Amino acid sequence: MEHIDFQPVEMLICDKILLYDELRHCFMQERDSLLNIDLDKLWLISKNKTEICSKIKSIRKEILSTVNKGTNKKAVELNAIADLVPPESKPRFHELFLRIIRLKAEIDALRKENMGFMDDSLRFLDEMVSIIAGEATGRIVYNDKCHVSRPGANILFSREA
Repeated sequence: MEHIDFQPVEMLICDKILLYDELRHCFMQERDSLLNIDLDKLWLISKNKTEICSKIKSIRKEILSTVNKGTNKKAVELNAIADLVPPESKPRFHELFLRIIRLKAEIDALRKENMGFMDDSLRFLDEMVSIIAGEATGRIVYNDKCHVSRPGANILFSREA
Protein backbone atom coordinates (compact mmCIF):
# COMPACT_ATOMS: atom_id res chain seq x y z
CA MET A 1 0.00 0.00 0.00
CA GLU A 2 1.19 3.48 -0.86
CA HIS A 3 1.84 5.90 2.04
CA ILE A 4 2.14 9.66 2.20
CA ASP A 5 4.67 11.88 3.98
CA PHE A 6 2.65 12.55 7.12
CA GLN A 7 4.67 15.49 8.49
CA PRO A 8 3.22 18.23 6.20
CA VAL A 9 -0.29 16.81 6.68
CA GLU A 10 0.22 16.73 10.45
CA MET A 11 1.23 20.40 10.45
CA LEU A 12 -1.89 21.32 8.47
CA ILE A 13 -4.11 19.27 10.79
CA CYS A 14 -2.55 21.04 13.80
CA ASP A 15 -3.30 24.40 12.15
CA LYS A 16 -6.87 23.22 11.63
CA ILE A 17 -7.13 22.26 15.31
CA LEU A 18 -5.93 25.73 16.34
CA LEU A 19 -8.58 27.30 14.11
CA TYR A 20 -11.31 25.08 15.58
CA ASP A 21 -10.14 26.12 19.04
CA GLU A 22 -10.39 29.79 18.00
CA LEU A 23 -13.89 29.12 16.67
CA ARG A 24 -14.86 27.48 19.98
CA HIS A 25 -13.56 30.56 21.79
CA CYS A 26 -15.66 32.78 19.49
CA PHE A 27 -18.81 30.87 20.44
CA MET A 28 -17.96 31.27 24.12
CA GLN A 29 -17.47 35.03 23.59
CA GLU A 30 -20.72 35.11 21.62
CA ARG A 31 -22.58 33.59 24.58
CA ASP A 32 -21.15 36.26 26.91
CA SER A 33 -22.05 39.00 24.44
CA LEU A 34 -25.59 37.64 24.12
CA LEU A 35 -25.98 37.68 27.88
CA ASN A 36 -24.58 41.23 28.08
CA ILE A 37 -26.48 42.39 24.98
CA ASP A 38 -23.28 43.75 23.42
CA LEU A 39 -24.34 44.10 19.77
CA ASP A 40 -21.11 45.71 18.57
CA LYS A 41 -19.09 42.81 19.92
CA LEU A 42 -21.57 40.33 18.39
CA TRP A 43 -20.96 41.81 14.93
CA LEU A 44 -17.20 41.53 15.41
CA ILE A 45 -17.52 37.94 16.60
CA SER A 46 -19.71 37.08 13.62
CA LYS A 47 -17.12 38.51 11.24
CA ASN A 48 -14.35 36.63 13.05
CA LYS A 49 -16.30 33.34 12.88
CA THR A 50 -16.76 33.81 9.13
CA GLU A 51 -13.04 34.41 8.64
CA ILE A 52 -12.10 31.37 10.75
CA CYS A 53 -14.51 29.12 8.83
CA SER A 54 -13.01 30.34 5.57
CA LYS A 55 -9.51 29.51 6.84
CA ILE A 56 -10.68 26.04 7.92
CA LYS A 57 -12.06 25.38 4.44
CA SER A 58 -8.80 26.59 2.94
CA ILE A 59 -6.75 24.25 5.13
CA ARG A 60 -9.07 21.37 4.20
CA LYS A 61 -8.34 22.02 0.52
CA GLU A 62 -4.62 22.32 1.29
CA ILE A 63 -4.65 18.97 3.12
CA LEU A 64 -6.35 17.30 0.16
CA SER A 65 -3.91 18.92 -2.23
CA THR A 66 -0.92 17.78 -0.17
CA VAL A 67 -2.25 14.24 0.10
CA ASN A 68 -3.12 14.07 -3.60
CA LYS A 69 0.41 15.24 -4.55
CA GLY A 70 1.93 12.46 -2.47
CA THR A 71 -0.06 9.65 -4.03
CA ASN A 72 -0.49 8.22 -7.51
CA LYS A 73 -4.21 7.71 -6.98
CA LYS A 74 -6.65 10.10 -8.60
CA ALA A 75 -8.36 12.32 -6.01
CA VAL A 76 -8.21 11.20 -2.38
CA GLU A 77 -10.98 12.32 -0.03
CA LEU A 78 -10.41 13.28 3.61
CA ASN A 79 -11.92 10.06 4.96
CA ALA A 80 -9.36 8.03 2.96
CA ILE A 81 -6.31 9.81 4.41
CA ALA A 82 -6.11 7.40 7.37
CA ASP A 83 -5.39 4.56 4.94
CA LEU A 84 -2.45 6.48 3.44
CA VAL A 85 -0.79 7.41 6.73
CA PRO A 86 2.35 5.35 7.46
CA PRO A 87 1.84 2.79 10.26
CA GLU A 88 4.25 4.57 12.62
CA SER A 89 2.24 7.81 12.28
CA LYS A 90 -1.25 6.31 12.67
CA PRO A 91 -1.47 6.80 16.48
CA ARG A 92 -0.64 10.50 16.10
CA PHE A 93 -3.10 10.84 13.20
CA HIS A 94 -5.91 9.24 15.22
CA GLU A 95 -5.11 11.45 18.22
CA LEU A 96 -5.36 14.59 16.06
CA PHE A 97 -8.47 13.29 14.31
CA LEU A 98 -10.22 12.60 17.64
CA ARG A 99 -9.23 16.06 18.88
CA ILE A 100 -10.92 17.63 15.86
CA ILE A 101 -14.05 15.54 16.44
CA ARG A 102 -14.20 16.65 20.11
CA LEU A 103 -13.75 20.31 19.16
CA LYS A 104 -16.45 20.06 16.50
CA ALA A 105 -18.86 18.49 19.00
CA GLU A 106 -18.14 21.19 21.57
CA ILE A 107 -18.58 23.92 18.96
CA ASP A 108 -21.89 22.41 17.84
CA ALA A 109 -23.14 22.28 21.45
CA LEU A 110 -22.16 25.92 22.01
CA ARG A 111 -23.78 26.93 18.71
CA LYS A 112 -27.04 25.20 19.67
CA GLU A 113 -26.96 26.76 23.14
CA ASN A 114 -26.46 30.24 21.68
CA MET A 115 -29.22 29.73 19.11
CA GLY A 116 -31.58 28.50 21.84
CA PHE A 117 -30.78 31.53 23.97
CA MET A 118 -31.41 33.82 20.99
CA ASP A 119 -34.71 32.10 20.14
CA ASP A 120 -35.90 32.34 23.77
CA SER A 121 -34.92 36.01 23.95
CA LEU A 122 -36.70 36.83 20.71
CA ARG A 123 -39.85 34.97 21.80
CA PHE A 124 -39.79 36.89 25.09
CA LEU A 125 -39.40 40.23 23.27
CA ASP A 126 -42.15 39.23 20.88
CA GLU A 127 -44.47 38.51 23.82
CA MET A 128 -43.63 41.82 25.48
CA VAL A 129 -44.27 43.80 22.29
CA SER A 130 -47.54 41.90 21.72
CA ILE A 131 -48.68 42.66 25.26
CA ILE A 132 -47.70 46.33 25.01
CA ALA A 133 -49.35 46.64 21.60
CA GLY A 134 -52.51 45.04 23.01
CA GLU A 135 -52.41 42.12 20.61
CA ALA A 136 -52.37 39.42 23.27
CA THR A 137 -55.22 37.14 22.22
CA GLY A 138 -54.64 34.03 24.31
CA ARG A 139 -53.95 33.25 27.90
CA ILE A 140 -50.24 33.69 28.64
CA VAL A 141 -48.78 30.80 30.61
CA TYR A 142 -45.42 29.33 31.46
CA ASN A 143 -44.90 25.89 29.97
CA ASP A 144 -43.10 22.97 31.60
CA LYS A 145 -39.73 24.44 30.55
CA CYS A 146 -40.48 27.77 32.26
CA HIS A 147 -40.91 29.55 28.95
CA VAL A 148 -43.70 31.96 28.18
CA SER A 149 -46.13 30.43 25.74
CA ARG A 150 -49.30 31.77 24.24
CA PRO A 151 -51.41 30.15 21.53
CA GLY A 152 -51.46 32.04 18.23
CA ALA A 153 -48.75 34.57 19.11
CA ASN A 154 -47.72 36.96 16.37
CA ILE A 155 -44.05 36.61 15.56
CA LEU A 156 -42.53 40.06 15.29
CA PHE A 157 -38.89 39.11 15.95
CA SER A 158 -36.87 36.16 14.67
CA ARG A 159 -33.20 35.36 14.31
CA GLU A 160 -31.52 35.16 10.94
CA ALA A 161 -30.78 31.62 9.81
